[in-house]
Amino acid sequence: MTKKEPKEIFHTSLIACIAIVGFGIYLSIRGSKEKTEFESVTGKIDYFDKTFQEINYRNKGNHRFIHIEDFPLVFDIFVGKETGDFGPKFEQLDKLKVGDEITVYHADKTPLQRNRDLRFNKTVQFVDKDGEAYFIRGNKDKFGGYILGGIGVLLGITLLILKQIGKIK
Repeated sequence: MTKKEPKEIFHTSLIACIAIVGFGIYLSIRGSKEKTEFESVTGKIDYFDKTFQEINYRNKGNHRFIHIEDFPLVFDIFVGKETGDFGPKFEQLDKLKVGDEITVYHADKTPLQRNRDLRFNKTVQFVDKDGEAYFIRGNKDKFGGYILGGIGVLLGITLLILKQIGKIK
């Protein structure tokens, strides 16, 4: 019977764990920012609906598409109406209408979103009209960051244990 050789994956896997933890930290920091720390655009709504062109989400009631005059992207806002959704903390977007002037506070796309549909910005954090909140993001980014960070740390610890007992090189 031949003894299995330990696999040489420790360094590559450790780098992946560090990247996972780093992305988790990025998300949790983004999820903790105040409204004034985000980019904002103010303008009149020229498109507002639950659908956009051929976009056909499984549950059509969970998204709102808003376009502001002269802004290059359409805002795709997840409003999470289902039980268990990581929906917003506060949301009354359906009170808005075409012609209303609003301010949308949004984040940069994450590295995972950069190659997605370039027509949309899905990183809306806040929407205000006349200084009143119509949308306040939920804790999805913050909790997702904590979860990713925890997974990265656990995987790193597992790798160190496997290296110590000789299962990987």
